Amino acid sequence: MSIETSALAAYRARARNTNVNDVTLLATDYLNHFNEALMLAELVIDMPDMLEDLIDWSPVTYGNHFRDSGIADRELAIEAYEFSPTEYKTPFEAITTRLDEEIEDLQTNLRLIDNLEDDEAKMMADEQCAIIRGLIEQAGAIINGHIGDFNSQTPSEDSMEDEGILDQDEINAMFG
Repeated sequence: MSIETSALAAYRARARNTNVNDVTLLATDYLNHFNEALMLAELVIDMPDMLEDLIDWSPVTYGNHFRDSGIADRELAIEAYEFSPTEYKTPFEAITTRLDEEIEDLQTNLRLIDNLEDDEAKMMADEQCAIIRGLIEQAGAIINGHIGDFNSQTPSEDSMEDEGILDQDEINAMFG
């Protein structure tokens, strides 16, 4: 048994009955960071004065999230992350990077809108929030060991066109 295999087994044993998934060695608490941004974005749609709170949101790494967290298993979450099997960690990191990008795009788009109560602005924000919500769900599935083919579930340009969802260039064009 290699040292890496031994460490993986040890972390999996430590993770049993904790907030860290004992198969993936990832913790769903990290998704709270993205859920916060989503909640703020959805509030901005109806309460434009919440925009500054959304603008203040910024990406935080998995490790930094847990360093700043008060959850009981935060040290385990930080340590175990290094040993998360690549079949979970790689798609998880891809999804969370995409989440950061989508949220930052939404922040930019909402900042550029003169009238947040405009129906087109609300529709754009709703569509971007739906994409973010779907990505959070995918990240949660990965954390819980359901990797499947996450690429087929990630909204593609073709599926966005089929569903009438605007891509980033089209959204930017709306705001000149």
